[in-house]
Amino acid sequence: MTISTPSAIVRSVLSSVILMTSIACGSDRTLTAPSSLNAANSRPTATLPSSAFMRGTVSDTAFRHLTGATIEILNGPSAGLTITSDGRGEWAFPPGAFDDSTQFRATKDGYEPAIMPLGSFCAACNPNRWVNFVLKLQVPPASIAGSYTMTITGDRCTNLPEQVQTRTYAVTLPPTAGNAYSSISPTGANFLPGWNQFELGVSGNYVGLWFETLVEEVAPGNYLLIGMSAGGLVDPEHPATITARADGRISYCTIDPASGVFDNCLRGTTAQVATCSSQQHTLILTRR
Repeated sequence: MTISTPSAIVRSVLSSVILMTSIACGSDRTLTAPSSLNAANSRPTATLPSSAFMRGTVSDTAFRHLTGATIEILNGPSAGLTITSDGRGEWAFPPGAFDDSTQFRATKDGYEPAIMPLGSFCAACNPNRWVNFVLKLQVPPASIAGSYTMTITGDRCTNLPEQVQTRTYAVTLPPTAGNAYSSISPTGANFLPGWNQFELGVSGNYVGLWFETLVEEVAPGNYLLIGMSAGGLVDPEHPATITARADGRISYCTIDPASGVFDNCLRGTTAQVATCSSQQHTLILTRR
C-alpha cells in the first residue's frame, strides 16, 4: 500500500487554504489616519471597497483572533494610514494604499508589537495579497511541560464506528519558550508518516491546539482523520488536566488495502468516508 507524505510546501499550502477558507467576507471598514498627524498632513478617511486587493488577520500565539489591534502602514503611498482589526481579527486596505515594498505594524495593549511586509502575490488566493500577524502576550506563559494522556471524544459521532468515537494517545509537551508555537507528535497509535503531528500554542494561561490533519491507520485500509482546533484556560503552574472544547471534523475513511492508497480518502474517490462535524468535540490532556 502506498502512503503519500505531505511535504513542508504542501503543508504550508494546506494551512493557507484552511486559513483563507475560514475567513468570511466582512462588511466595509473605515480607515482613519493616526491622531498624531495634524489636519494639514492627515489622510482622508477612506471606505474599503467590497472587493479588496489585500487583506490580513491578527491572532495570538494560541490561535485566537485578536479584536481591536491597530494596523499601521509604515511606508509607501499611504504611510501613516491605520485600521483596526474587527471581531474576527480581520483587517484590510484598499488598492492604492500600498505597494510591493510596504511594511505593516500591528499593535495591541498587552502584546508585543510586530512588523511584517506585504505577502507575496498569490494567484489562487482571494484576495491575492495577505499579511497574517501573530502577537505575543507580554506575560509569562503557563508552565504546561510534561507527559500527558490525550483523549479526543467526538460529539454525537454515532455515524462513526464505535471504537473510534473516543481515541486516546500519549503526548509530551515541551517547556514553553515564551508565548509561542510547538509541533507535537503523539504516540500510542499507528500514525501515517507526515500526518502524525499537531500544533500547540500558548498565550498566557490559554492553551490552543491546531490539528491540520492527524491521521491514524486504525486497521489496514481504515483511517481516522482528525482536523480541528481546540483551546481552553489552564492553571498557570503545571496543570494536572487541560480540558478544551474542539471545533472541527472527525472522519473515518475505508479503502481497499490491496489496491487503494490513502490519497483516495482526500480525493473522495474509491473510498467510503463518514464524517462527524461539531463545535462540541472534547479534548482532555491528563498529566501522567
